Amino acid sequence: MTIYQGNVYYVAVDGDDRNDGREVGGPLRTIQEAARRMKPGDTCFIREGTYRETVAPARSGTEEAPIRFAAYGNERVVVSGCDPVAEWTHWRGGIYKGKMGWSMAEGNGNLVFFDGELGTEAQWPNMTDRLDRSQYARVDAAENGYPYSTIFDEDLLAFPDGYWTGAMVACVNGVGYFMSTAKVVDFRAGTLYFDQWVSSAEHYHTRPGDLYFLTRTAKALDAAREWHYDAEEGALYAVLPEGGAPEAHLVEAKRREYAFDLSGRTDVHLVGLRFRGASVALRDASRCVVDGCSFTGLDRYFGYRQSIYGRTKGLELGGRDNVLRGCEISHFEGIGVNVSGERNAVVNCYIHDGNFEASYASLIWMTGSGHTVSRSTVTRGGRTAVSGVFARSVIEYCDISFANALTKDSGMIYLFNHDFDNTQIHHNWLHDNLADHLSFGFYMDAWTSGVSFFRNVVWNIPDRGMVLNRPIHRTLIYNNTFYRRAVADSSVFCLDDMYGTHLANNLFADGEVRRWGEHSEASHNRFDAASWFVDAEGGDFRLRPGAPAIGAGRPLRGVTDEQAGGAPDVGAYDFGGEAWVPGHDFARPPASPGGFVALDHASRLANGGFERGEWAPWTVAKGTPELVFECAWDYSRNGYASVVRSNKYAAALRAGDAIEQIVEGLEPNTTYIFYAGIKSGGAYLPATSHAERAGGPWDRGADGEWPIYRDVPYVGPLQAGEWLRFAAVDFGAPGTYDSLSVGLNKAFGPVAIEARLDAPDGPRIGAVSLACDYDGTWRYFGANLASVGGVHDVYFVLSGPGRCLAQSFVLHHSAKAGTARMSVRGHGGAEASKLVNRWNWESTLSELRFTTGPEATSAIVSIENAGGLAVVGWVGQNIYVDDCGVWAPPATRGERT
Repeated sequence: MTIYQGNVYYVAVDGDDRNDGREVGGPLRTIQEAARRMKPGDTCFIREGTYRETVAPARSGTEEAPIRFAAYGNERVVVSGCDPVAEWTHWRGGIYKGKMGWSMAEGNGNLVFFDGELGTEAQWPNMTDRLDRSQYARVDAAENGYPYSTIFDEDLLAFPDGYWTGAMVACVNGVGYFMSTAKVVDFRAGTLYFDQWVSSAEHYHTRPGDLYFLTRTAKALDAAREWHYDAEEGALYAVLPEGGAPEAHLVEAKRREYAFDLSGRTDVHLVGLRFRGASVALRDASRCVVDGCSFTGLDRYFGYRQSIYGRTKGLELGGRDNVLRGCEISHFEGIGVNVSGERNAVVNCYIHDGNFEASYASLIWMTGSGHTVSRSTVTRGGRTAVSGVFARSVIEYCDISFANALTKDSGMIYLFNHDFDNTQIHHNWLHDNLADHLSFGFYMDAWTSGVSFFRNVVWNIPDRGMVLNRPIHRTLIYNNTFYRRAVADSSVFCLDDMYGTHLANNLFADGEVRRWGEHSEASHNRFDAASWFVDAEGGDFRLRPGAPAIGAGRPLRGVTDEQAGGAPDVGAYDFGGEAWVPGHDFARPPASPGGFVALDHASRLANGGFERGEWAPWTVAKGTPELVFECAWDYSRNGYASVVRSNKYAAALRAGDAIEQIVEGLEPNTTYIFYAGIKSGGAYLPATSHAERAGGPWDRGADGEWPIYRDVPYVGPLQAGEWLRFAAVDFGAPGTYDSLSVGLNKAFGPVAIEARLDAPDGPRIGAVSLACDYDGTWRYFGANLASVGGVHDVYFVLSGPGRCLAQSFVLHHSAKAGTARMSVRGHGGAEASKLVNRWNWESTLSELRFTTGPEATSAIVSIENAGGLAVVGWVGQNIYVDDCGVWAPPATRGERT
């Protein structure tokens, strides 16, 4: 493509914004002034130096004529989110105090650099590497309670009583999924007394041996490049490098979130720039490119009551069709690259040393759909390397290593509680998980669907190379090599489903497959000696001549190549085939990413779990069905089959409602299974959808919206006399509902939720009461409901001395059923149809088989709420649809595993 060359502007630190900037000898002073003037096709060359600004281009480029900001020649250009700290005075010892009249996120987002190197907020014990668990303190004893918990450490006896009062304690507590923080309210006799962790259920209780450290206090300030910010004084306290004086060093603190804000812009390119203490935002941007740049520091949010996902934004690669290419991103608190939107790409990047906060905010975190992560190196993180809740994306040719430096029970790639909608993960190395307990290679936790994992090598994993916890659907595991804990495991978290799962042509070197589930296929996997590899200890997993894995596989379109005169090989590398090596290579940039591979046994149905939060490509055929949101992970774990069977979304169909989808890419004369999770239930009322409320102040999220706890929004904490009103609730005929279930959490003290009609003090029709405290996963608590008919406003009123969080309310009938109709048409044969009768919240998957005609390559599948069971004579309940798929089970041959 020919790029149109427009005007050229120059910027230099000794320039002047009154210049026209068109000559190298008469540059502008700020990049923003150039950005204000530039039009499509223009280029801004930036001379060496540090620029302290947020650049927001006034205009977009076009695909043929992008706007470019580039370093001039090979000059070192730094765009900094920091400002220098000045007016230094000596405080005491080797500590100096400088004037700093600003802070980020009320002090939780501060970053400080010393001579361009990222400093560390004062901490005890001193750590030179936040990812080295050996440098952390260890809990000797702990007590967990409300409102305060305690940590005792014999090493803390060296400090006088009161010394650590007011500090912040950070701990990888209990099960070790993530790091929690809390304020120390008292310290005496080597014991820290602190507020509860934000997740305070029993399995998060602090235990002996847990990692922890103390920070957010000047009393921890005693090592070079440490700092402490005092908000009341507006002062930065710091220990300078090598014990030097301030005048010999540049000390700068973060003051701006972004170096470039390209939000909403199109076709803007950033080339060869360095970013310090600031990020780039591409929210709602399109076709923008960040090429050959480096980022250090990005952003930070480390405050009291740290949550499971953290609150950092990372490099915001949002919008559509944007590319991050040839970049290095390092030394960041939470997320490194935050990919969202649609069809964005991370190519040939080096992402390392991040997620110091040890949250679920992985080095690469993805949401949205259609993304590509290709030819990149992702290494050294507090928790997992790649994670998120995304759809129909590709992760290929990446070297992913040394993750989970601080946490437990995680994988190198960790996928959870989501429908990934035919995402493909192939030709990657996953190795050296650092977790000291439950360390996995490729980890698909329960309620995860729609992933194809093929041609990957997984090694040096202390526990298990692959874990696929059930329920799990639409997952293909092909031609992978596992070494040193070459174990594939599948345990039941709640429901025992593996529909649409196929395990074939995998090489488990001296390994095994454990506890594999029903409704799946497995064949042509080998469990043989590691001596078959050229040099396993050196990381060369090509097959030796004569290895029994050669020719022992089965053909799989898109994955295997037919061998001359025989069957395909087993494992990630074909004998004599390409010796591919993943990871970044700045010296030799790779070709364009490969994109999707056509796979025989992938589900042909898209958005099968409705996890996009939208209908497409489903269409509404009848009525007014709705998408509903809940947390199946929690509710089903507690024995209650919620309105959402898996993940977070489901389709709710009232009587007569119907949805359908055109399924493409079918093979003629082939038998397929159309399957769906169909449940019968009552009216579902999310707490946040109330029409009116009385009470508060209640919790709010960081963005001012309803807060999130364990993946779902809630209202609360509710206390006595507070209420939520739901307008015009249709009870139907009297007796339609006889039960009330309320989704609650963090309930302390005797508390009751009363359901009243038409007024806060109106007739009481039911009440859910808790006499004991409850603090765990989201859980439904139930009660009888009086017979009510017609349309009423319903008030849910809290009574009793306690408090609780409320997520949802469900009106249902304990003995009524619903009936759905599954059907398939337009597939070159007679319409296939099946009635599915479901009692209240029953969760079994339903199957409908159909065979395509001799020329058919598509079909229309549909699901309809057909009403109640005729033999019962009642109007049926709502139908909730989830976990849908269309697949052709492979015909197995050879010995099943």
